[in-house]
Amino acid sequence: MISKTPPELPPIEDELRNQFELVTMRRMADALKTTGHWGERTAIDRQARDSRKVEEQLHIETYDERVDEARQRLIDEAASRPRDFTPAWAGEDRFSRDAVEHEAHRQVQAAHDKRMQEIDREEQSQLDALIRKAARETSPGTSPRETFAQASTRSPAMERRGGWVRRRDS
Repeated sequence: MISKTPPELPPIEDELRNQFELVTMRRMADALKTTGHWGERTAIDRQARDSRKVEEQLHIETYDERVDEARQRLIDEAASRPRDFTPAWAGEDRFSRDAVEHEAHRQVQAAHDKRMQEIDREEQSQLDALIRKAARETSPGTSPRETFAQASTRSPAMERRGGWVRRRDS
């Protein structure tokens, strides 16, 4: 269910960059022309949508249990022996029910957001692979300029104006 350590979310810049790249990949995948590539794109989209739906449903159904586990873990961490070596009579009780409750909700939401980002990254990598594969399969082997250069019958010994030139090295 929930890992023992609270998840660390990436900075907002990374999250925005990842979302922009995912949307860009989706737009590039929409431009695919062959039915085989379009079918693969549809399958990737369906898989990601289903994964998101399952994750959202699990998040809604097990939210209270996850919060209870996170709350219990936070209480256990707070009850562990402190490492600051202050005498018991000099310290204050820093336990706050509201703070623990708020932190438990924050950790559960952060774990959910992290799983949703992993689904997005997986979809992005699959779309990237599909776009690269489609580009390899649909791109022409050589450019028209290279094809014309290969079809040229002018030998290197011919002069530009049509006459033959004798090589000086022979």
